[in-house]
Amino acid sequence: MAESREFTVILPAAGNSTRFAAGDKLLVDVGGLTVLQRAVALFTRRADVTGIIIATGTQRIETYRQHLQGALYGKPLHVLAGGSERWESVYKALSSGKVQTPFVAVHDAARPITPTEVIDAAFEGAVLHGAALPVLAEPATLKRLGTDQMVVQTVDRAGLFQAQTPQCFRTELLLQSYQALIKTNRINHVTDDAQIIELTGGSVVGTRGDALNIKVTTAGDARLCAAIASGAAAVA
Repeated sequence: MAESREFTVILPAAGNSTRFAAGDKLLVDVGGLTVLQRAVALFTRRADVTGIIIATGTQRIETYRQHLQGALYGKPLHVLAGGSERWESVYKALSSGKVQTPFVAVHDAARPITPTEVIDAAFEGAVLHGAALPVLAEPATLKRLGTDQMVVQTVDRAGLFQAQTPQCFRTELLLQSYQALIKTNRINHVTDDAQIIELTGGSVVGTRGDALNIKVTTAGDARLCAAIASGAAAVA
């Protein structure tokens, strides 16, 4: 009997939007839907997704539940309390008992316009290899600055890639890797889930990323996403 290829999607959304000057960035309109609604909608019509979990601050749980009513096309949605760090939010979702699928995808709630092809490739990578993340080759010339803000080095960008989401894993692999790092107090300063696998000796395959897979951090990012979502030319 063939193994199930079903996924649960976790959207960590407990951040404070400190670099976004206009309130909660996930509730900003992006071409007729909010950032959060668009991020959720990326997965609601996928046959291989059976549920979605949003991990957020306790003060936003009810707000997000009401905000997403009617937007899920029948997919089970759980909004639960996250943690003070991104990894805590993901771990709490993994440990909540709501993940009943062999695979899990972790997607930044602030990435509202991820191309379908990027999601397809990451899902397939997890099925084939156990762990996968979209990557985009670093296009910029990179400079390292000293404490005095003077350039001290031009960094060779060969082999450097930007990590994107959704980052996708066998559920058991990700959960056990989290538990191992927590048990040995090596979880501090982890910035994404692929790093969890790396730090416990596992392998992660890089899959197709895309420059359109924008993470909304500033108001300018939101305007760019809105322009793309509307099919219009981006304007500053």
